[in-house]
Amino acid sequence: MTDTMPGTAARPVTVDGRRRLALPSPLADAAGITPGRAVVLAGDRPGEVRVVTPAAALARLRADIAAALPDVDRPLSTAVAAEPGRAPAWAPTGTSVLPEEGQLVTDAAPLAALLDGDPDADAVADLLPRLVVTESAVAVLFGAALRAGLTVAGTPGRLDGYQPIMDTLEALGLTVADHRHEWTAVHILDYAMQRAGVAGVGERSALVLATHLGVPALLGRPAGELPGEVTATVVDYRDLTVVAEPTN
Repeated sequence: MTDTMPGTAARPVTVDGRRRLALPSPLADAAGITPGRAVVLAGDRPGEVRVVTPAAALARLRADIAAALPDVDRPLSTAVAAEPGRAPAWAPTGTSVLPEEGQLVTDAAPLAALLDGDPDADAVADLLPRLVVTESAVAVLFGAALRAGLTVAGTPGRLDGYQPIMDTLEALGLTVADHRHEWTAVHILDYAMQRAGVAGVGERSALVLATHLGVPALLGRPAGELPGEVTATVVDYRDLTVVAEPTN
């Protein structure tokens, strides 16, 4: 057998006591991994890991989802849109005015569009290290995956249930918020949101947490009339335009 990349296809490395490894430059160069962020994922077999660029990790995840749900167009976005109480998406409106840095709280809809490979969500990939998602929005995304037909595949090389989706998103920088220690403040605001008619639990939780943290909320629908307690700026994920700002 001829080695098409002599000296670069495989190299021995040492994993230190903190489970860190350094990639030899020829191997990293051959794989297209440059200095900067990389993603380490579990391999298909015991003892394997994959070191990939963020773009490659997202591309692989999208391909796995498409292979698992081959007969449905935009399966996750369609299922998220069917969440009880969720209003239809609105037409994108204008010029990007999103702050250049700082956290953003995302609803499930932008993540679903990103995973579906929707070109309108391409900008969301670059925002992942800044995005925070509530456990409620994660539950909406999980429910959407189940409604779309995703099940535990149990087949090597295929998407094996829902966990690889969250593993990859978190490896790409997504943070799942845990604010159970601030239960009172968050849930009082959530109650006000329910009374104002914001019924979709995923988007409601995103607006609540964004207000609590004092950061923008990334949504896929119009905010409508919000209670005065909500002070979050609302951003359309498709063109990163501010579509609602606090009035108080």
